[in-house]
Amino acid sequence: MITRSAGLQADRRAMYREMQRAVPGLDAMYRLVQALVTSHTGDAPHVLVVGAGSGREIEALDGCNVVGRITAIDPSARNLDTARDTAGALGASLDVRFVVGTTNDIPDGEAFDVVTSLLVMHHLRDDGTKFAYLKGLRDRLAPGGRLIHADVCFDEIDDFDRLVPMYLAHADIVGVSADAARLELNAIPQLPVISERRTRALFAEAGLTEPFEIFRSLWYRCWTSSRAPQ
Repeated sequence: MITRSAGLQADRRAMYREMQRAVPGLDAMYRLVQALVTSHTGDAPHVLVVGAGSGREIEALDGCNVVGRITAIDPSARNLDTARDTAGALGASLDVRFVVGTTNDIPDGEAFDVVTSLLVMHHLRDDGTKFAYLKGLRDRLAPGGRLIHADVCFDEIDDFDRLVPMYLAHADIVGVSADAARLELNAIPQLPVISERRTRALFAEAGLTEPFEIFRSLWYRCWTSSRAPQ
């Protein structure tokens, strides 16, 4: 028997995936995450998934046999239920701990070999909140650990406007619903998006190494980084 709650979680997950399907190649970004975790030195890395609400990272890591323990954290209990539902639907054998909160709610001294921050920071204001967020990620990285960070990023709103026709054409080609495509287009201009230059400056201020770009599609980018030497 499918409960109403389970049905709502499935609907939310489906709409989220529909919105992401409109972005060319975004599935490849999650496959790259899997590859980066797989190629990370050390056996059975402990992975921290920050902003785990969609469950997309857990889905990607389900095919990653080398992963040890996963800690999935999100400040929204509702969002985390979606991640939990995703893990349950996979029937995954992964060892996943679900935590409602932020990196500040992780016990002191607990560090991670890999930290993922995928499509989270663009929701945060650049009033010290983005810096604090990146500093929290840095503080949770074990020595030699790897940060995988993806964000909405463009220099000017005009850059976004020039990409919209391509986005809409691709959404039509792959059969994404008009409602899902419009949700994305309505949301992006309302977000506190920052430029690549500002992103790099914040990484340096937070004690992270120069981010190395590994993926770009429309207004989505993904970088890797680590703790900067002190």
